[in-house]
Amino acid sequence: MAVEIHPATAQLLANFRYDHLPAGLQAVSKPFHDLAHRIAETLTGPEVTRALGDLWDAKNWAVVAASNAALEGTPPAAAAPEIGTVVLYRLTEGDAAHINPWRKDFHDSGSADSRTGFIGHIGNWVQAGDVFPAVVVRVHAESTVTCNLRVLLDGSDAYWATSRAEGEGLGQWSQKDGAR
Repeated sequence: MAVEIHPATAQLLANFRYDHLPAGLQAVSKPFHDLAHRIAETLTGPEVTRALGDLWDAKNWAVVAASNAALEGTPPAAAAPEIGTVVLYRLTEGDAAHINPWRKDFHDSGSADSRTGFIGHIGNWVQAGDVFPAVVVRVHAESTVTCNLRVLLDGSDAYWATSRAEGEGLGQWSQKDGAR
C-alpha cells in the first residue's frame, strides 16, 4: 500500500542517501536507506517522522562504527547475498575456454541454419574479463562467502559458475549498486 509522502518526510529521506560514501560504508548505510523508504512509502502520521529520525541516528552510529573498524584494520564482513540476488560476474580464461567451444560446436553442426527449433549454444564469443549478470543460486557459508552462480550470457544459454568468491578479479562476482 503506497501512501503519499509528506514533503517534510521526503526531505528527511534525502538524509539516507549513501552514494557519497566509500563502498564499504555504502554497504552499511544501504539497508537503513531501504528501510527508511519502505517506512515512508507504507506508513503515515507524525510517528513516521520520529521513526525516520531515530533510524537516521542509528544509521549514522553504524557508519561511524564501520568507519572506526576500517581505520583499525578490521572492516565489517560483507553481507552474503541471498538466493535470487543478481550480481555481476567476471569471466576467467577457463570460463571462456568452456563456453566458446559449445557455441562453435552448435554453429559447425549446421543446427543453427536448419531452423528445426533445436535450441543450442547460440551467442557472441566471450573472453576473460567480460562481465555478465549472474543469479545467485546457492550461498556457501565458509570462512569466506562463496556462491554458485547462473551466469546469463549474451545468447541463448547460461554458464554455471560454482563456488565463486566476491571481488573485482577474474572469476569473482560483485554486487550491483541498488541505489535509488
